[in-house]
Amino acid sequence: MENCYTDIRFIASKTFSQTNDNDNMEGRKVTVVLARPSTGKWHQVRQHLASGTIGHAILGDSSHGRSRTNRIWRTKRNLQEERTCLHLARLQTPATKYTPDGIDVSCPLPKDLEKMFSAMPDLLDDIKPILLDEGILILNGL
Repeated sequence: MENCYTDIRFIASKTFSQTNDNDNMEGRKVTVVLARPSTGKWHQVRQHLASGTIGHAILGDSSHGRSRTNRIWRTKRNLQEERTCLHLARLQTPATKYTPDGIDVSCPLPKDLEKMFSAMPDLLDDIKPILLDEGILILNGL
């Protein structure tokens, strides 16, 4: 079996305030990361982030995520049903015989994720310049 590799870069995080005395940390922290798979297969970004090494599952991930966290985000923070908060923002491939300039395609952030980010303006302010520096233009109306 071939090893698979994903470069993961921390972008920013936010911890929401406690809502009541019984509230623990479940669902209160969100982190934005930039993941670049370099070798490997389908689902590897989801598996790598949820692994025991990193332990930070993707919001909404029903296979590798945390059900309780996902429920909290659906009820309190506008996470849509059946939504995994993983977005392919930019795809780059090297030059080949058929694509002498390579391929570089960007995809804007979907409206539902824009809505979630707009509810966290301080996090949004932190991630915008870093993503711009990475050449990722994913924030449509934000």
